[in-house]
Amino acid sequence: MSASSFRPVDVLRQIEDEFGAKAESVGATFEAFSSLGSDRGRKGDGETLARILRQIVGPAPFGSAASSLRLKVSAKSGKPVVVEIVSAADRLTVGAETAALVAGMNGTVSETAGAAGGTVRVTLPLDEAESDAVEPEALPQEENASLAGTRILIADDSPTNRLVLEEMLADTGAGLVSVNDGKEALDAWRASPFDLLLLDISMPVMDGVTAIREIRAAEQERGVPPTPAIAVTANALVNQVADYLVAGFDTHLAKPFRRKDLMHAILTLRR
Repeated sequence: MSASSFRPVDVLRQIEDEFGAKAESVGATFEAFSSLGSDRGRKGDGETLARILRQIVGPAPFGSAASSLRLKVSAKSGKPVVVEIVSAADRLTVGAETAALVAGMNGTVSETAGAAGGTVRVTLPLDEAESDAVEPEALPQEENASLAGTRILIADDSPTNRLVLEEMLADTGAGLVSVNDGKEALDAWRASPFDLLLLDISMPVMDGVTAIREIRAAEQERGVPPTPAIAVTANALVNQVADYLVAGFDTHLAKPFRRKDLMHAILTLRR
């Protein structure tokens, strides 16, 4: 890889490796997502971007189990690199040094305060690297597989999480329907058949476990085969996963996950 080029997804993975274990040690939530295009090279210094993210997150971002941090990198072709850092409980800081580093990359940084925590958005107008400057990893056959003709129902109360799943599956040819909670998922399933269910566990109105139990009961009444279902959750302790399987899920995906993990789970259930 050229010293003046980097892949945004590699920076995300570096930050994920550094902070994921810290979150796990206190029972906090840490999620890292990359959208389509983040595996393509961009001209610039990836280590400077990593330094910016470390400074925003801070040296001790997880004060308790209530702490929650989400990073998302978007780098669509022809668009700037955008990194969004969302904290649900702890304050994020953009100091003078961080702002200077962003400005040095001709970028901008914005802060939005929440009732607790907040959101920082870093936008970097980095040119796309020449095709031979950064060699993207070859997509495994599974990760690049077609899901044409497959109808997938996504249920998650977080608009960001729904968008991440939609972007991960955008180029697969699958037909996607996204809803806000388990009740809407149940209603959508009753109205029209699906080939696969991707259900979050912790949702208002009706959680994922209740939704899959209702769906499995209805399938038995109708005498139809069970729809393959994946529990998508940050709550993935051994006993929790066992409960999901007993409720009717076929498998689970622990957040954060990458596109290759999602595709592997989907294709395994479709075989």
